[in-house]
Amino acid sequence: MTALEPRIPDAEPTLNALSALVAPNCAIALNSTEGQAYADSLFAHLKSLHREAHATVRHHKQQTASARALMDESLLKLQNLRYERRHLEKEIENCREYGSIYQDVTLHPLEEFMELAPSDSKTEDTVKDEHQLFLARLSFELAERKRLEEMKLQLQKERDELLAVGQAKGAKEEDWDKRTETLAKQLVELRRSLD
Repeated sequence: MTALEPRIPDAEPTLNALSALVAPNCAIALNSTEGQAYADSLFAHLKSLHREAHATVRHHKQQTASARALMDESLLKLQNLRYERRHLEKEIENCREYGSIYQDVTLHPLEEFMELAPSDSKTEDTVKDEHQLFLARLSFELAERKRLEEMKLQLQKERDELLAVGQAKGAKEEDWDKRTETLAKQLVELRRSLD
């Protein structure tokens, strides 16, 4: 308690004076005017001490209530922060446990990536940052798969053209075989007729 805060006044001297006034060996008689005036002044002083004590108690209760309100507010803020922290920790854990499709993609090995990838995909900053490196490897893998898919489609197209040419030649051969067979039968019949 600081020196500026109100203190409960000490009523002990006033109570001792009132006790002495009613004591049998008191020099002042209570039924005299002088004794009544003295007793009235002591009671008035006691009432003022009571009012001061009551005001001091009220002041301390208000201080306690305001301090308790501040403490409750701080506690509520702390609880909110703890709740938010737990929520964020849970979200971080969920993000770490999240299984994305990118984790299952088969990528070129790092050495092969460093050898085959274009130079803008493997800059010094990219190589230092694990996330950027992973993104660069994914981009490279996508470009490679697109390139290979185009090559596959081109080769299928060439194969289909060659198959068509082969089928056309096969049809011509079949036609020649039929013609040759027909000609051979006609020759055999011609020999028979000549013999």
